[in-house]
Amino acid sequence: MIPLEQLLRGAEPNSTLDNPLDHLVACHRRIEERLGTLERAADALESQREDALEAIAACFRFLDTNGILHTADEEESVFPRLRPRLNPEESGYLESLEEQHREAEQLYTELKDTVARYRAGEAAAGTRLRALVERFCRLYRTHIASEDQTLIDLGRQRLEAGELALVSREMKNRRGLAA
Repeated sequence: MIPLEQLLRGAEPNSTLDNPLDHLVACHRRIEERLGTLERAADALESQREDALEAIAACFRFLDTNGILHTADEEESVFPRLRPRLNPEESGYLESLEEQHREAEQLYTELKDTVARYRAGEAAAGTRLRALVERFCRLYRTHIASEDQTLIDLGRQRLEAGELALVSREMKNRRGLAA
């Protein structure tokens, strides 16, 4: 039996909104921790149903708050400032990231619906849930690796200090923090 604490394990990396690109990378690590939790919980559904569902719910709370903020940080603050500084191929790369965000949102909605059906006693939803967790985690990990490797480098190379300060301010405002 896997203790609930182990299903939920994962250290929160330190980050600061004053360095928005570093914050995005740190948030990627936090998202990856939740992906690992989702996988462990999906594997524990049969043997530890309630603990697994509690761990999944904790992941959903994170994704419904921090995950949404993270996507907004990218799409509303970073991408618009970066796009004018990119060549057509690089602009296409940003478009592909936005498409991946939409695909992840669709899978996430489907995953939440499937968890609700499983929680309500629909046994067949358990198999579907595990398959969705696998697809969601694979998509997100590939997406994160691409952003860590390419997006962050483009941001460091092309965005000026003043632009990064504006991104930082917007990120803080999005979280209700004094800028």
